[in-house]
Formats: sequence, structure tokens, C-alpha cells
Amino acid sequence: MRKLLLLSVALASFAFARPALAVDQCPTLDITVTAAPSTDPGFEGLYKYTVTGCWDVSQFGLSHIDFFVQLKDLECICNPSIVKFPTPGGTSTGTSDAGPCVVTYTGIYNCKGDPTVPAELAAPTIKFDADEGACEPAVTGCGTWVFYSPFAPGPYSTDPEGAAIKHGGQVCVGSLSGTMPMGDCSTPAAPKSWGGVKALYR
Repeated sequence: MRKLLLLSVALASFAFARPALAVDQCPTLDITVTAAPSTDPGFEGLYKYTVTGCWDVSQFGLSHIDFFVQLKDLECICNPSIVKFPTPGGTSTGTSDAGPCVVTYTGIYNCKGDPTVPAELAAPTIKFDADEGACEPAVTGCGTWVFYSPFAPGPYSTDPEGAAIKHGGQVCVGSLSGTMPMGDCSTPAAPKSWGGVKALYR
């Protein structure tokens, strides 16, 4: 019994001793999102969201980048048709033993939030993982990522913590500006209403 108690205490101590992921403001993380009706093969009838931006995280190269979507109250939040990705899902500057190179990314939609970042950042998340290979994202860089959705873009807005980067054992957040999807499960938007969407920004 004594040994079991000591083992339990040791395990509890280990659990509390594990370093938690820290969330800080990235030295630089400025992201912009634009939207337009898609004519891309395989994604016709959807909206194409193009995300561009640059980062500087001071140390440890980028592992993946997250963009948070305000869809928490939708009943269809976990429907896989809400977000679709091309292959590759994006590209960015990178580095390798041979010098500068291009990193490719795979897009993932986590409807309940990215499980690899702290719970305080929990929200429907569009995640882009850097593909494994000789070319890797560096501490600084710039990239473009793409996803598609049947939901029309909402009004232009800026969220100072709308994007996050995981780098090493750390997570930092930065600004996301532009037009992210806003949806209604009962009446999803269609590109034919694009003129009405544009009127939001006049």
C-alpha cells in the first residue's frame, strides 16, 4: 500500500512538473484574409478564402499555423463540408541545408479546436501543418494558404488574437484581419449572392 501511495505521489508530481505551453504575443504575426467565389476545379460553388501573412517568432521554427473561425454556435460546426482544402493547402518561405526553399502545407479543420494548443485558445480552427521534408519553416517567413467554404464571408474585421503559431514548445498569437466565413446551417450562402456580400464593404 505504501509503495502504491508513493507511486501515486510521484506520478502526480510528474504531471504537475511537465511544462505547460506558454501563450504570448508573437513578435510579428500579421495575417490578412480575402474571399471570392471559387472557380477552381473541384471547388466550384464555394467561396475561396486566401490567407497571406508573415511571421517572426524569435526562436524555434514554425511547426503549424492556426486561424480561428467564429462558428461556435452552429449546429453543423463539425460537418466536414464546412471547410475544404486544396493540395497542397499552402506554401511559405523555408530553409534547408541547400539554402532557401518552399515549404508546403496540409490543411486540417478542427471543429472543436486545435488539441495541440492551450485550452484558452479553443475555437473552431483552420490549421495548416508544415509538410515533412528537407525544407522547413524558419523562425521568420511569409506564406499563403487557401481554404474553401460554402459560407459567405462576414464583414471585414480584425481580431488581435485570431491567428496562432506553434513553434517548439511554445505558442504565440497575432492579428487576423479580413473576411472570415460566417454561416447559417439552415441556409448556407451561395456565390450567386456575391453582389450582396460586396455591399457590406461599401
